[in-house]
Amino acid sequence: MNATYLLLMCTIVVALFCKNSRLIYLWIIATNLVAWYQGIINSIGIFFLALFISIGYIYLNFLLNKWTSILLCITFCTFILATALHGVPGFVKISAIHAINLSTLSTSFSMDLNFDQPMVMLIVYCMSDLSTLEKSNRLSRQQFIKHTVVPYICSIPFIFIPGYLSGLILFDPCLTNILWIWTMHNFFLVCMTEEVLFRGCLQRVIQNGLTRYGVYNGLWAVILTSFLFGIVHFKGGLIYMGLAAIAGCLYGYVYYKTGKIVCAMIVHFGVNLLHFLLFTYPMAIAK
Repeated sequence: MNATYLLLMCTIVVALFCKNSRLIYLWIIATNLVAWYQGIINSIGIFFLALFISIGYIYLNFLLNKWTSILLCITFCTFILATALHGVPGFVKISAIHAINLSTLSTSFSMDLNFDQPMVMLIVYCMSDLSTLEKSNRLSRQQFIKHTVVPYICSIPFIFIPGYLSGLILFDPCLTNILWIWTMHNFFLVCMTEEVLFRGCLQRVIQNGLTRYGVYNGLWAVILTSFLFGIVHFKGGLIYMGLAAIAGCLYGYVYYKTGKIVCAMIVHFGVNLLHFLLFTYPMAIAK
């Protein structure tokens, strides 16, 4: 795997568990410098990242008048959306796996290594209060089991059994030689990016918005965010979208109860890993 992405993964680990913000930002700077040296990000990409950080820092740390705050918020959110759609120039993706079939029963699978999404969401995580809240919430072993392990176990009856009965996936256990790169990519780049965006950002924004209108039950925010999570998986079809929404409910519930992005990441990755190891991945070939 490219050195840039190995360094990015190390930086994510540091950001999730280190309390020294200066050290975290040094890791982020070093990662971007290595990415620039290796051609993963060019000068235009560096410019847009610097602009994004400047806007975010001003929006999150300064007292602003109403319209300035709204303008910066819209710009900040637009940049995140553009990154999610890979619409920000200056970033190069690497094709790690191209159109392979993991078994005779599965559809073809491709995997790209993207730098823009995980880097931007990592910056959002560090700049906002997500990082502070993450490290201030301590879970006992009992709480971890109750709010992380149990929701993961619930994925079997709520996700995999319906997926199997619908024919979307088939029981097809196998070990492949791409497991190692898939594991690192999925946990550090996919799960971190999606959990910071959907649970850390959207779910909290929706929950705060509902609270203003007198809706104090945070589970409504979990449901609404999960609906959006299902929609963005539209390429898999209606059944896939529905199962993604159910999975989103589990991840959202974990974050709602623990306040920890890393717990939601663990459940998210656990579901994906179970799918990868025991069932047709990404889906079964339609008969």
